[in-house]
Amino acid sequence: MSSDPAAGPDPEPGLEHGITDGLARFPRLDADGMIAGGPADERTAAPLDGPSPLLATLVTAAGVVLTVLGVVEAVRTVPADGQVRPMSILVLAAALALGGYSLTRLLQLWVLAESRRRRHAAGAELPEVRWQLLDAHSLHAVWAIGVGASVALMGLLGVWSLLDGHPSGLEPGWPLLLSGGALALLVHLVRGRTSRCWEEAGDVR
Repeated sequence: MSSDPAAGPDPEPGLEHGITDGLARFPRLDADGMIAGGPADERTAAPLDGPSPLLATLVTAAGVVLTVLGVVEAVRTVPADGQVRPMSILVLAAALALGGYSLTRLLQLWVLAESRRRRHAAGAELPEVRWQLLDAHSLHAVWAIGVGASVALMGLLGVWSLLDGHPSGLEPGWPLLLSGGALALLVHLVRGRTSRCWEEAGDVR
């Protein structure tokens, strides 16, 4: 019994040790959220990250630089009478700045998916990939197709203005029309191929 009546009855014998032992039985987690001290083979490997975005960022930066240089050149150019400033190079530079990142990422994801497909077909055990990668190529493809279609549309306007006799700076137009259309078609094919590679690699079920 306690000598101080206000302190209440003494705790049951061994209760404090029982609580401490019970807490000690709970597993401790490390910085990665894994059970500390557990066997290495019981730990789940982290999902595979996608390709580094550094290359795609550099492509976009190059497009931005070329766009700025194109704008400066267009402003400095003094067109002859009845002519307008050439805009085709500026359109292509702007397309690289706007769509270069998505186009590069799409190609990177295609290479990754193709590599996993080949390794899976050879019987290799592949690490898990992050689920975001399985749909990222479709998102980038939609944007890149939009950029290619926009370039093709401006090329069509250049052909129209050439035939109409009212120059717009996009003449002759057909280079933009072909390059934009080819880009949109290429991106569409790569998107489909990448999806099939993910499926054949066993990543999409």
